Amino acid sequence: MEGRSAVWLLAVLLLLEALISAEAQNTLKYLEVGGKLVLRPEPVSSRIIGVTWKFNDGIVGEWDEGQELEYSPIFRDRASVDTTTGVLEISNMMKNHSGLYTVEINNRKQSGGHDVRVIKQVPKPVVMITPLTCTKESESCFLSCDGDITDADPVTFYFRKGGGDWEEGEQNITIMNDATTQAVPKFFCRMKNPVGETDSESVDNPFSVGANTGVIVGAIVGSVVGVLVAGAVAGGVAASRHKHLILVTS
Repeated sequence: MEGRSAVWLLAVLLLLEALISAEAQNTLKYLEVGGKLVLRPEPVSSRIIGVTWKFNDGIVGEWDEGQELEYSPIFRDRASVDTTTGVLEISNMMKNHSGLYTVEINNRKQSGGHDVRVIKQVPKPVVMITPLTCTKESESCFLSCDGDITDADPVTFYFRKGGGDWEEGEQNITIMNDATTQAVPKFFCRMKNPVGETDSESVDNPFSVGANTGVIVGAIVGSVVGVLVAGAVAGGVAASRHKHLILVTS
């Protein structure tokens, strides 16, 4: 009885090892929606007389020497298999084409496969400061990198303070109103995934020492100019009235 248990346990361990090994050999490949997938089988020593590419549990394309190459309805208008090299090409890849691709050459399945994931390009992000009531008097606020990332995962977020380096972070980070942050005039953010990256426009730092200086100076200059203009106009009107009175009295 103990012998049977040991044999059963050994069989389970070997099966698990085989499954783990097979999974580890799969190559992860990301592709942008609408892109072309190119998969190359391992070289074989003998002449190729048969090729079968599979997608999950179905067939992409199948060929045996002396017969026509056949494709499944899903891939018929977008796939091609080179019968001399075994290379598979699929154009205009869509999200539903994500999955495991494996190949058999000369009726022998090659080890490992291609774990293909079709994702969207990241959008141009918008860097935002929240809450809307965030001011120079706030103790801290939030900095977020916003955009529609549906079907774009995995997405990584980065932030840049002024002319500094890009720093990886979560989609929303906390910024403290301290001396370090006050020295930064603007914030930027970046979205990145395996098929590309895009940067945002800048947003003004509400904690910056000079954040409202331009507004204040502009207001003061505007007021001074307004006073001078008003004075000039009033003086012109008074001079004109005085001249009119002189003409009348003369």
